[in-house]
Amino acid sequence: MTNEEIIKLGTTLGLDFNESDNYKDALAKNRVVFNGINGQRFLFEGKWSDDEILEIMGESLKLMGRRQLKMELHSRLSIMSDA
Repeated sequence: MTNEEIIKLGTTLGLDFNESDNYKDALAKNRVVFNGINGQRFLFEGKWSDDEILEIMGESLKLMGRRQLKMELHSRLSIMSDA
């Protein structure tokens, strides 16, 4: 896949891409880095097969969802313990 295809797929599925905070020269090396939740970063190489990219993107979305859930639970528990 090309960088543009990876970016389009990732952003469509809910991953955040910001070219200005991408790793230096990553796009020139055919690497795309997405932002997750609370500092997570997900790197995709254009040289990977389409199946590998799709599999790793799915795993990345699962990881992002789990981190978001844990952060929300932690926030709720913190609020409840303060009461």
